[in-house]
Amino acid sequence: MFLFSWVARHWRGELRLGVSWWLNCVVLTLLLYWLIPWIAHTSGLAGGQSASSHAAILGLVILQTGIIPLWQMVGLWQATDRSLHTTDRIFTARLGQVAAVLFTLFIATRGLVAGAEQVIAARVAWALGPYQYQVTLLPGAREIELSGGLGFGASAAVEALLASNPGVRRIRLNSGGGALSEGVRLREIIIAHGLDTYSSRECSSACVSAFVGGRLRILQRGARMGFHLPRNWEPLSTGPVSSFYADELRYFQQRGVPEWFLGNWIRSGQKFWYPTEFQLQRAGLVSFLRGVPPHQT
Repeated sequence: MFLFSWVARHWRGELRLGVSWWLNCVVLTLLLYWLIPWIAHTSGLAGGQSASSHAAILGLVILQTGIIPLWQMVGLWQATDRSLHTTDRIFTARLGQVAAVLFTLFIATRGLVAGAEQVIAARVAWALGPYQYQVTLLPGAREIELSGGLGFGASAAVEALLASNPGVRRIRLNSGGGALSEGVRLREIIIAHGLDTYSSRECSSACVSAFVGGRLRILQRGARMGFHLPRNWEPLSTGPVSSFYADELRYFQQRGVPEWFLGNWIRSGQKFWYPTEFQLQRAGLVSFLRGVPPHQT
């Protein structure tokens, strides 16, 4: 009951200006900056394992960058306006109004960035736009092609097609990426069926996590592979690599990918890094280039 009363009093500007600013705006914002990522991380939502987890993350982002800031700024403005009419602290009240405007602009900018990221995440989750995928059995029934994004359900579609076509020996991956969890699930399927992996155009981001599971890993000359890190949302973490993605990097290391390659990958941060064909072969990610016999590489 006290909490609801506090929320209502702040909204109406009935709290002291200092309390509205320092406690409800500054302290609460700093607390949420740590608390929201902590909730996402400890609940497992940060890994983006399903469409429902993305919906939950979207709700947290709207709460942090929309609903709560709106409540903060309306209450702060009301408190400054009340102070102007009931006290002689005109300078302090005007300063509070300036702070309210600046704080609103800051939160709005941060909200736009977070919102753009969540729009992309939602498109991945529901396989919309460029993240739509197609899973096709190619002529001869020896190869499956997955093209488009790695939206949720892509790995299940591949598994269903494999179940009805046991003669498949290779999967062609032409994807710019998508959900990491789908890439990991697809890798497990590839390993379980002993499939080769092949890319004729591009395999980037989460697609690489699936590609590395191939028995033989083949790349068409001129095709590219893109590597980057997802944003690290973990609270109080100063490094670019989150704990769940550190596990993924360790998997690549276990597959024989050398330190120099992983170092370049980490240094690329959230920007895409496209290694050369020579670097990909030297790192062991690509077994051979299409048209080049294995004994010549």
